Amino acid sequence: MIVDDMVCRYCKNMVTRLVSSINGVSRVNVNVPDRTVNVTYDSQKTDEYVIKITLLEAGYRL
Repeated sequence: MIVDDMVCRYCKNMVTRLVSSINGVSRVNVNVPDRTVNVTYDSQKTDEYVIKITLLEAGYRL
C-alpha cells in the first residue's frame, strides 16, 4: 500500500510500530523513498482494512 505523506525515518519507525502492533501481522517492510508499506499478516486475524484504518487514525494519508 502507498502512504502518501511518509517522508522521513520517524515516519518509517512510526508506521512500522503501528502496523506491527496489529494482532496477526508478522512482518512489515517500509520503503520511504517509494512511500510503500508491504505487510505480511494472518488473514484469519486481520485484514487490509484494519491496517489502513490504523494508519488513517494515526493521521497518515493513503
